[in-house]
Amino acid sequence: MQIKKEAIILKDIETVFKIVNKVDLYKNFVPFCVDSVILSEDTNKMKARLDFNLKGLSTSFTTENTIKENEYIEMKLVDGPFKYLDGKWEFKKISDKTIIFLTINYEAESKIVEYTIGKSLEKITNYLVQAFVEESKK
Repeated sequence: MQIKKEAIILKDIETVFKIVNKVDLYKNFVPFCVDSVILSEDTNKMKARLDFNLKGLSTSFTTENTIKENEYIEMKLVDGPFKYLDGKWEFKKISDKTIIFLTINYEAESKIVEYTIGKSLEKITNYLVQAFVEESKK
C-alpha cells in the first residue's frame, strides 16, 4: 500500500528540514508518539526508533534513514510490524516557503496487523505532517 501526503510550510527549507530530521524530538509534538530515539547517526545516515500508542495499541518501528540535507530523507524499515516499509520525505523551496512531501510504501505482516496498524498508519501520517506544520509555527 502507498500513502502520500504533502503540505506547504511558511518557513525556509533549512528550518523545515531541521524539524523533520530531529527525530529524537518527535515525542514532544507528534500525536500518539510516546518515545523517539536516535540509535545512531552520522553525516548522511541515521537509525531511529519511534514508539506509538494508539488507543491502547502499542507499536514501534526502527528505520535506517539516508539523508541529503534540505532535499530528502529516505527511510527503510529495520524492525517493526511490517513485511516491508519504506518512505521518503522530500523538501521543495518555493520563495520563502517549503513544500514537504511524504510518501510511505508498506505491506503489513498479516491481515490482523493490516487492520490494526495499517489503518492507523494513514492517521499517523496525517497527524505527522500536521504536527510538522504546527511545530514550524513555534
